Amino acid sequence: MKKVKCLLLHGSGMSDKTWSALMSHFPKNWVIFNPTLPGHGSQDLQVKNLKELSFWLKQQIKKKKPDIVAGWSMGSFLLQNTINKYGKMNIKVASFINGSPAEKKSKTSKEALQQKLDNYFSDPIRHIKPTLNEMKEHWSQDDIKSIIKSCKNSDKTLLENLRWDMFETDFGKMIKNFPTPILLMHGIYDKINPLSQAKWVNKTARKSLLFEFESRHAPFTKNPQLFVEKMIEGYEKLSC
Repeated sequence: MKKVKCLLLHGSGMSDKTWSALMSHFPKNWVIFNPTLPGHGSQDLQVKNLKELSFWLKQQIKKKKPDIVAGWSMGSFLLQNTINKYGKMNIKVASFINGSPAEKKSKTSKEALQQKLDNYFSDPIRHIKPTLNEMKEHWSQDDIKSIIKSCKNSDKTLLENLRWDMFETDFGKMIKNFPTPILLMHGIYDKINPLSQAKWVNKTARKSLLFEFESRHAPFTKNPQLFVEKMIEGYEKLSC
């Protein structure tokens, strides 16, 4: 069977352990790269914003040469920003996991966003607890503890700058001419990134496919095996 290289990008404040329960379900011909992003779990003097993190990702793509890159939540917007800036980079499929842009740029005021940021950093663990609770069935306690530690120790300056950069970037306007086929993997009960946004991307992009999951913001937590199977199915259909 032909080898498929897959690069997985976790969400804000998380770590490589985000994907632990999925790893055993990938077939042997799939080679998985699941790095912990710079500034996650530790401080990083070299990467302090979306531009610098996108440059880091471009270097990873150049080095690893993945066929498919899948980003969850913030990881999806990092992927979009990198492709929008540097082009397709020979990626055959880009997967947005509960990280679809809206049709129109957010009208949220800067004051409201700052309040949300202040609320998040007052207790970052509280904001990832719903995902951690969903992970309890398939992730080990050690993996969950590792994710909590990463969240606590992540670079606050980087995370805050990423949110401001994403707030100020109009990702939606790039979807119509997005150069890479898009595999949308979306939890239908998500209030953070609503299903309507994934449906709009699916309707607007030149080539895309949408799989819906009965979950909230992290669709891979309920049934990791099914999620991997759908990712493989989507890749095979879109990479033809």
